[in-house]
Amino acid sequence: MIANLFRPVHRRMYLAAFLLDFSVAVGLTAMPFFIFERLHGGMALSGSVGAVQMAMYAVGCFVSAGFVAKARNSLHWALIGVAVFALLFAFVPWASTPALCLITASVPFLGLALAWPAMQAWLGQEPDPLARARHLAGFNTATAFGFTLSPLLAGPLYDADFRLPFVVLVALCVVIMGILFALSRDTARVASPGQEDPEDADADGVSTGLLWASWAATFAANGLFAAVRSVYPMRVKVLAETGALTLYGDLRPALLDAVGPATTYSWLAFLLSLATVASFAVLGRTKGWRGRLSILMVGQIAAAASFVWLSRTHSLAVMILCFATVGTNFGICFFASLYYSLADAKKRHGRAAINEGVLGAGGFAGGIGLGYAAENAGITVAFQWTPLFVAFAIVLQLLLLRFAGRRATGSGSEENEPS
Repeated sequence: MIANLFRPVHRRMYLAAFLLDFSVAVGLTAMPFFIFERLHGGMALSGSVGAVQMAMYAVGCFVSAGFVAKARNSLHWALIGVAVFALLFAFVPWASTPALCLITASVPFLGLALAWPAMQAWLGQEPDPLARARHLAGFNTATAFGFTLSPLLAGPLYDADFRLPFVVLVALCVVIMGILFALSRDTARVASPGQEDPEDADADGVSTGLLWASWAATFAANGLFAAVRSVYPMRVKVLAETGALTLYGDLRPALLDAVGPATTYSWLAFLLSLATVASFAVLGRTKGWRGRLSILMVGQIAAAASFVWLSRTHSLAVMILCFATVGTNFGICFFASLYYSLADAKKRHGRAAINEGVLGAGGFAGGIGLGYAAENAGITVAFQWTPLFVAFAIVLQLLLLRFAGRRATGSGSEENEPS
């Protein structure tokens, strides 16, 4: 039964994507607590590591946009990328200084920058637009599920022994490499520049302005996502260790005293990514959001409000609601921007890499910006001022939409306005 389930090659790619994001989330969940407890660092160091990871990823994606699409078989780059990620990340538990930690935890993301766009480009070979859309939804759902389930394992593993999550990460990457190697042998077909399917960029109202604006929305959404991943764990740690964390109001179940901070935070990280999975599932089966920038803006405003709540609450129930909102916003913005990036068959390879680069750049801005703000002014102040960042991002999206529209009008074409 399992063999039949994964006989279609695109489903084997789903499995590889699930395991790769699972392994990435293992590392991301363990890193803040490794920094807090083994290196005795604070939120600024944790935010900086998360930010540099995203910066490495962004730079790698932007650079790879020029050559991944030209590869005879893009999965060769994916294999190299996964190997680099696993090999370098394996040295994190032996990093004894902040500088070594920064290097060993961040440079591996150059490997991911090779792997993810290459895997997306492989999916983009499907000539049938409808099948390609289904495969994209399946791929995103698989990656999101990997990110969702991983913290539930990584948190308890770290509380048992800080080295265990990194052992699991490397083991999973070995399995992923086996899957990608088999796929690279079974599917050698890669579309050449002269064999691309017809351009269908405007089929669903995708304009240049909407594409640019969606990239800006993804930048902001991942900035918020990165902040709750790399900065907020310290808030959970402090509240848990001082006995101030409650379920709701003054209710504090004995379970909160029986588990470690990493395990407690893993519940929030799980729900953060579960909300992203739900967003992918809804957007992959509906059309009403297509071409509507206003939907992305509503999600960003809701996520900004969640940061204000997170700045003060001691309630795990409120944190769960806020994390779900931030995860939903990320899911909406990322799915929309990736969908728009792949809409033009002739440009999808490069745009997919750019989209991933913008994603990484947003993670860098959110991690380092809110990390240092929280370290110097406290999480309460830093998170309460976050809506200003979101407001700036929304204004930028509107300006990008209007600028592209005016440029297109000047050249005799029409662009979509926000709905």
